Amino acid sequence: MGPSTAPLAALALTLLLSPLARAQDAAPPAPQAPAPDPYPDLLRRGGEAFALRDDAAKLREAIARFAEAAALRPGGREAELPLARAQAFRAESTPREASDAWREASRAAERALRRAAPAFAEAVDRGDDPARAADAVAAPGAEPLYWLARATMGMAQARGIAAVLAVKDAARAMMERAAALDERVDHAGPRRALGAWLAVVPAAAGGGAAASRASFDRARALAPAYLLARVREAEVLAVLVQDRARFDALLGEVLAFDPARAPEVAPENRLAQRLAKDLQARRDRLF
Repeated sequence: MGPSTAPLAALALTLLLSPLARAQDAAPPAPQAPAPDPYPDLLRRGGEAFALRDDAAKLREAIARFAEAAALRPGGREAELPLARAQAFRAESTPREASDAWREASRAAERALRRAAPAFAEAVDRGDDPARAADAVAAPGAEPLYWLARATMGMAQARGIAAVLAVKDAARAMMERAAALDERVDHAGPRRALGAWLAVVPAAAGGGAAASRASFDRARALAPAYLLARVREAEVLAVLVQDRARFDALLGEVLAFDPARAPEVAPENRLAQRLAKDLQARRDRLF
């Protein structure tokens, strides 16, 4: 090899090896951080908006955020149950939207119940009566079962008497099962609901004024600061038995209550006071 060939060989070797050397020397690409999970943030934003739920815009925002979270994890109780509760508040506070709101509450509650109580879902899917299927629900399913029962009846009431007659037995059975599992759900919601529903059920079928009164009494004992129980008792039971003194006493208690005493349910209590004033305005037509 002549003197001039060595530099050329060295240059060729350098050119061949330099890309490999550069690749070995280059720093590996930084691993990409996983995208943040939006679910917790949606729940947080929904909860913050729901705290101000007697503002219609905030209630809509809460419903939207909970619905987005539920779409990410269908059946997850962390989103589905707040969604059902928000839709229930919408139904009670805005009667013209009640039918749609109760339907959405029912859907959210059923999704959560199917996750919490697979045996209930299997029974319903094979065509069992919902009242019998409710017997398959255990304690973890108490709250979704309650919201499903309440939304089922609420949806029927928004549609009329024929719809109520069609669902009353199934709704009552589900609510009684929810009460047996956890009567404290939604501030004694199962007892409050049964108090209103049993008032119009014949005593021979387990209802009547005495059964209704006992259920309302239990609701007030469990959640004395939750005023909607008093409003429902005045609206349903006191009117049914034409007890004007009881009607006046219950509504008087509602209107004298300072909602600031129970901040967690202040929006519901302000709604109760609004409903109490409406009932008082109709007093002479009710008695």
